[in-house]
Amino acid sequence: MEKSFLKSQVDKYSNLFGLDLPYFLHGGFWLAFSTLISFVGGIFLSALFARIWPKDIYGQFSFLMSALGFMSLTALPGMGQALTQSVAEGKDGTYKFAVRSVFRWSMIGFLLLVFGSVYFSFRQNPSLGLATFVSALAFPISSATSLSISFLTGKKNFKKVAIFSIIFQYSSLLATAFALWKFPSIILVALFSAWSTAIAGMILAYIAYKDIENNIMDEDMASLGMHLSLSQFFTISADYLDRFLVPLLLGFTNNAIYAFAILIPMQIHTFFKVLLGLGQPKIASISEKNLFGDLWKKSVQLEIPVLAIVGMYIVLAPVIFKILFPGYSTSATFISQIFSLSLLYYPGNLLSLGLIKRRDTRSIYAMNIVYLAITVISLIILIPLFGLMGAVVSKVIVRSLQAATQFYLLKRSTNSDVNN
Repeated sequence: MEKSFLKSQVDKYSNLFGLDLPYFLHGGFWLAFSTLISFVGGIFLSALFARIWPKDIYGQFSFLMSALGFMSLTALPGMGQALTQSVAEGKDGTYKFAVRSVFRWSMIGFLLLVFGSVYFSFRQNPSLGLATFVSALAFPISSATSLSISFLTGKKNFKKVAIFSIIFQYSSLLATAFALWKFPSIILVALFSAWSTAIAGMILAYIAYKDIENNIMDEDMASLGMHLSLSQFFTISADYLDRFLVPLLLGFTNNAIYAFAILIPMQIHTFFKVLLGLGQPKIASISEKNLFGDLWKKSVQLEIPVLAIVGMYIVLAPVIFKILFPGYSTSATFISQIFSLSLLYYPGNLLSLGLIKRRDTRSIYAMNIVYLAITVISLIILIPLFGLMGAVVSKVIVRSLQAATQFYLLKRSTNSDVNN
């Protein structure tokens, strides 16, 4: 009887997040391990920045990193999710096609970054201009080679995903830390940061190519990847808008404060993305009939640990800032605590993966357009009125509405099949 009870408990939790328990423990361990290692390294590097660079210089560097992230719009950001979906269905041949496509499209981002470097040079900021230029040269390489992670996720090779992620992160982290310590120039730090990632990416992409088992192409993958990328124009624009409006409206010093305020919550955000990366290959196998009910149930279950993590961070944030970022303790701690509330929306992203499985590009577009519209309106109103706190409150409001939108759109999408 005791054995029967234990088995029932295992069976109950074996389907947590739509994953069987051995799958979750094995894959989750490796992905969580790589995220933890990257988290520790990122905190170390940030503490180094806080102690070496003045706030205005770090504000410029943070702006450059945001610009590089924003330029991912041109590198088909949805291709990674489409590739994972295709490879999970046994169509490995889509990997090479995805790499070529991303590299070609990312040349647009390269040109825009070069124009940006010229602009900063003429605006009497040659250091930021040159830092932007050296980063632009590495941008297409880094964008294309990073798809090795999406490919291996589709293969469910989470041990290799973890190893690749750690190499990606630490190649950049160690190179950046070395440049910051020995040559604290924004130009050299940008050079070491960008090109360490590009070089590591080329090596890892070559290794990942050896795991290709067939040349089967997913005929729908290119279209899905393009649609997801176009739809993510709205989400990425929304995600980075605050990081452009803060330096534009409040200056580079306030941008540094904002960057440190959102730093650890965004690291936690990355950890949550690991759970979705682990879940996407399994979501591909959920029947259409049970899709909404299963994903809604799992998103509610996932909200419990997310709530615990956010609550723990709010309690510990004052101590964390005093130890790691003492120069920002007074100005950034409370802002960071409020910003962490925006993480509570994250389990709703399981529902958006349901839309990807259904290839419901119309709903994906609608979801992301609403997200961008609300973000633009709230930031433009709240930042001039309340400064950095306005940016943070905007993020909390927008993320809450995004979760509600994901729920509504997947429910409507699945109900349409029943009605038909």
